[in-house]
Amino acid sequence: MHFTWHHSVIPISCPKKRISIGLFVSIEKSNVALYRIIGSVVYDWLVLLGLLMVFGFFAVAINHSLTGEEAISSENIFFKLYILAVIALYFVYFWHRSGQTVGMKAWKIQLQSVDQTPIKAKQLFTRLIVAVPSYAIGLIGILWLFTPSKRTWQDMASGTQLTFKPRK
Repeated sequence: MHFTWHHSVIPISCPKKRISIGLFVSIEKSNVALYRIIGSVVYDWLVLLGLLMVFGFFAVAINHSLTGEEAISSENIFFKLYILAVIALYFVYFWHRSGQTVGMKAWKIQLQSVDQTPIKAKQLFTRLIVAVPSYAIGLIGILWLFTPSKRTWQDMASGTQLTFKPRK
């Protein structure tokens, strides 16, 4: 096994395995570079920021027409659930539709089932729920790419994997 950081190579004895650590992560189950995963996450959150602004505008307009108030209280549980629903629907819709969110498409990443069958709704929601702590706890679920399992928490929990899809 060789650990590579930029141009230096440190040989480590381990039969039949090869992992590169640095900007590119070579993985048996997933051939997606770590920088692509992080890039797609940032891209998706920028898209979501715009969507949340638009959907927030509609929520404020509806709230204003119903209550006469110009702002929604930060303690409004319905607004919080509404925002969470918009975020969840963004990911689930795009993952179900094509296996790619807007950010994943830009970074040429596709989500697929490990057994190569169509992705099921249960897998999508499991992936979404497990991704929250995976990203929230200092990206520790993503760093699982460097373990022998070579899969993120959300990949393992949902039976999915990310693959690199170069343009044809």
